[in-house]
Amino acid sequence: MAVYKSLSSLPSLLSNFHTEINADNRVIRPSLVACRTASQKCNILEKISSDPSKPHQMILHGRSIKSNLQDKFLKEYEQKVEDVRELLNSEELENQIESLMLVDAIQQLGVDYHFQEEIEAVLRRHYMAATINVDGFTYNTLHDLSLCFRLFRQQGFCIPADIFDNFKGKDGTFEGKLKQDIRGLMELYEAAQLSLEGEDILDEAAKFSSQIVGNRLKHPYHKSIARFTAKKYIRDLQDIHGWEKTLKELAKMDYYVAQTAHQQELSQIFKWDYAAIDMLPKSWKTCYKALLDTTNEIGSKIYKKYGYNPINSLKSMWASLCDAYLVEAKWFGSGNLPISNEHLENGKVSSGVPLVLVHLFFLLGINEKTGGSSPVDDISELISSVAVILRLWNDLGSAKDERQDGNDGSYIECYMKENPGSTIEIAREHVIDMISNEWKCLNKECFRLNQNSSISSFTKAALNIARMVPLMYNYDDNQQLPVLEEYINSTLIDDTFLEHHPILDHEQRA
Repeated sequence: MAVYKSLSSLPSLLSNFHTEINADNRVIRPSLVACRTASQKCNILEKISSDPSKPHQMILHGRSIKSNLQDKFLKEYEQKVEDVRELLNSEELENQIESLMLVDAIQQLGVDYHFQEEIEAVLRRHYMAATINVDGFTYNTLHDLSLCFRLFRQQGFCIPADIFDNFKGKDGTFEGKLKQDIRGLMELYEAAQLSLEGEDILDEAAKFSSQIVGNRLKHPYHKSIARFTAKKYIRDLQDIHGWEKTLKELAKMDYYVAQTAHQQELSQIFKWDYAAIDMLPKSWKTCYKALLDTTNEIGSKIYKKYGYNPINSLKSMWASLCDAYLVEAKWFGSGNLPISNEHLENGKVSSGVPLVLVHLFFLLGINEKTGGSSPVDDISELISSVAVILRLWNDLGSAKDERQDGNDGSYIECYMKENPGSTIEIAREHVIDMISNEWKCLNKECFRLNQNSSISSFTKAALNIARMVPLMYNYDDNQQLPVLEEYINSTLIDDTFLEHHPILDHEQRA
């Protein structure tokens, strides 16, 4: 597959989109193929916005707080941030498992972005203490050791999987007495989500713990969006150590602040969308110009902020995306399925993940932060893993509304064509195993890249895309997306989290 090196080749490429015709003389419209999934997601937002029981005007116009109340609220919010920062810096927590539990709670509640330096310092202090200790990691319980392993590995510290050997019996399997330690088993399962290729002990740990503990298996922390699971976590967080109350209050206020920001951003998108819809011409030439202007504007802003212009890389990504769409259109139109590997390689590009992450890489100023030591090529494997996870989830075929005449060229169809004896169940199981293995590759790349703290914001964003994928494709029997709808409702509308906050109650009464 030829990869277009600049947008100068796009006009001729786009013109092909009009003239691609299949064997039945039907005009292929790849844009419709590409938009099928997106339209279903948009319908969820339209459904919520049009529901008379929902405060949809708040979505369309953004939430506003009276200036005097806003100042008071933000002052209290900032004080809560400082209170938690003091907790992290407290000497009373030093070298105790309690400090690791505090770090975990902060991350589970999705407010860790306030305390990146403090969290790094706490974990580094624990890690250095363990590495100079002749006995190594001396956490006595399964829960404590599993928590230690997970926090260290996701922060980029080198910690071997064989530290769990002490919990195995003489027969080489996990000891039966662990079945009574539900708390430890849940943490062991969470730790196993950060496994790398070849770490069989973590595969065994995941299987062993999953057979006993069922409630948290659907949403392990490492593979979930923290904002989505924070509400349940805050309900379950018990006041044991004294710092939980302060952390809960911060988490609730932070959730409200983030929700307000999302609403305001979305209101701007609605304004742009509705204001521009009647002005959009049908000509591909103008579409091309708009794309070029937007890309140039992004490149210009990056240049002004960081001193370099990535325009050539951005153009190349757009051209590659259109190229991949054209390849899929030819497959779709001809009815000739590619081999599964060929489908997946092209599907990684057509997923849009490389385009999004390369833009994000430059917008975050990673090149400038690393002194140019982390070029785009250095993140190619990470991008590839995220793209594969998205593509395979999409191709699991659980959404019948994404199929047209049964000839959609999904990975499952390609696999079954290459393996005539395979059933749809076998093919789906194969894809699920591939997703699991790709997560190990993603973990490995995140671990490698997180050695450089300046790139951690990018790896976290990449992880969040992979975490979001199951929500996007978790269709029920009615081909609806109830989990995604719940997430959107929780993120944009539901304000019961702070329904008893004195400042906000005062605003509502006013």
